[in-house]
Amino acid sequence: MSLNPNYAAVSGRQQVTDRWALTLPGRFNRREEDTGLCFWRPGMTIWLTAYGTEDGMSLDDRMQRDRANASAAATDISESVEGGVSRLTYRLSETRADGVIVKGLYSFAHGSDGQAMLAAYFDDDSELETARLVSASLSYIA
Repeated sequence: MSLNPNYAAVSGRQQVTDRWALTLPGRFNRREEDTGLCFWRPGMTIWLTAYGTEDGMSLDDRMQRDRANASAAATDISESVEGGVSRLTYRLSETRADGVIVKGLYSFAHGSDGQAMLAAYFDDDSELETARLVSASLSYIA
């Protein structure tokens, strides 16, 4: 299957806001929606939402909030701090109303004055490494 010719096709480094960028390994379609940016290709869909910080919440406070809000069904939970970005990442499989199981990798990334949420959904576990690469590539420019 190929990309949708009705949408822009992008690859490589994508500056998604003034402060956030990510790198796509290969070609994806791109569209903007009210809820954020969507990058997709057959087998994988990535949603990215970037926003500012809540008043009075330190970076540690935001990470603690994300830990507390993570689903009890989350697996492969990891935290990292690298390049000025604190990140919480985990896997989650969810069952839609129609019974289809959706596999996802969720990442909550925090910079000094901004945060981003990335959700990568994939049809097959062979796409997990691509989802991890995109998540790890999310960078913040202070």
